This record gives sequence, structure tokens and C-alpha cells, in this order.
Amino acid sequence: MIVMDLEWNRSYDKKRLDEILQIGAVRVAAPCGVILSTFNMFIKPRVHKRFDPGARKLPDLQCSIDCDVDFPTAWAAFTDWCGDERVFAFWGPDDFSVIQQNCAFWGVSPIEPERVFNFQRAFGHACGTSTQLALWRVADYLNIPTVFDFHNALYDAMYTALVGAWLQPEDLDFAPSKKHSRPRHRRRLASHPAAQSAETRPAVPKQAEPAPRKKRRRRNRRRKKPAAGATASQNKA
Repeated sequence: MIVMDLEWNRSYDKKRLDEILQIGAVRVAAPCGVILSTFNMFIKPRVHKRFDPGARKLPDLQCSIDCDVDFPTAWAAFTDWCGDERVFAFWGPDDFSVIQQNCAFWGVSPIEPERVFNFQRAFGHACGTSTQLALWRVADYLNIPTVFDFHNALYDAMYTALVGAWLQPEDLDFAPSKKHSRPRHRRRLASHPAAQSAETRPAVPKQAEPAPRKKRRRRNRRRKKPAAGATASQNKA
């Protein structure tokens, strides 16, 4: 299995491309197996002239700016490193679609996987929640030593692979239906960060916003002002 992660610059202009800036991956014998080898390559940005706020916060963004590797070169090196492996895992649902998007943009052949696992969804099922948990929160909850920075593709792939040790086959195979976004059999961990998720708290009833004070006063004056006919009859009396 290949557990991988990406860092990218989100599209903000007419060029609809979430441009990949780094590919990081680790090879494991099984979802809960030890890390056998690693892959890491930074990619020079060539499509967008500016970085989105998320990309500007990447701890190793300068490594992508300083390198001379383009995406086709990095992708060829990655596919060679993968070899015949066709089982992949990611943290979340976005990275795989971003890979397909970049391969189509640069005209290179994407990998056709046999299985793609979403460890974020699998861990949520293990805890009985459909909340999309951040990787750093899960690593902190599981007491995984966070000796490397997050939002580095290689390090995030390593953390994702370590989380796999807590996943069971039924968690990996879980696929929520459209009608039931949350797992039916909930095994909640009371101290888990998701235990206080917004989905488990009662919804706050919405209240109509009060009318502006000036308008309310005018409306009250109109209500108190007697009609013209009533005023005339009072004067005659």
C-alpha cells in the first residue's frame, strides 16, 4: 500500500488548476504495517503567479520555489517508485482528485488504482462520527509523537500511515450512503475531539432579527395617530 499526501496552491484565476507543490508518500506492507520506504519531491510552481493564503503558510514553500522540477518529471519519478503497487490511501477525499486534475492539465497518464482508502473517513467510522477530523488533532489524540511539522506532504503521509494502526477492516471498507452520512453503529469515544462536534449538539433555534429601532418607532407612531375622521368628530364634540 502507498500512503500519500500532497501540498498544493489552490486555483484563484482563469486557470482552473490546484497546482501541486509537493508529493510525499510512504510504502507500507499493510494499513497497520511498518513504513518500508519513502518518497518526497518538491515541484516548482509554474501556473499561478500568486499563492493562496493556505499555500503561503506551508512551512516548506520555499523548497518548491527554489527547485527546478516540473510536475511531469516529479510524476514520472513517483510512478517509478510506486512500481506495481495499486492500492493507495489518503487523509481525506481531496488529494486523489487533485492528482487526476494535474495529470489531465499536464497531459500525463494517471495511475489507475485498484483500491483507494480514505483514512480520515475510516478513523471517523472507528470513533462513530462523520466529522472530518484534522490529521494533527487525531495524531494528538492517539499520542503519536509529532516531531515533524504538519503540512509537509512527506510528514503528513507518515502520520497518516501511523494512524492506520488503529483502523480495522470494517473501518476501511465503510462507505456512507447518501441517506445516512453517519455510521449506524456508533462507537463514540467520550474524550475524542469529535464527541463535542456540532452534529452532536442540539441545534440553536433561529430567531428573527429585530427591526431597526428607528423604523420601529415610526411604525409605533403610525399606530397611535388617530384617523382623520376620528379627529374631526372629536373636535365637534
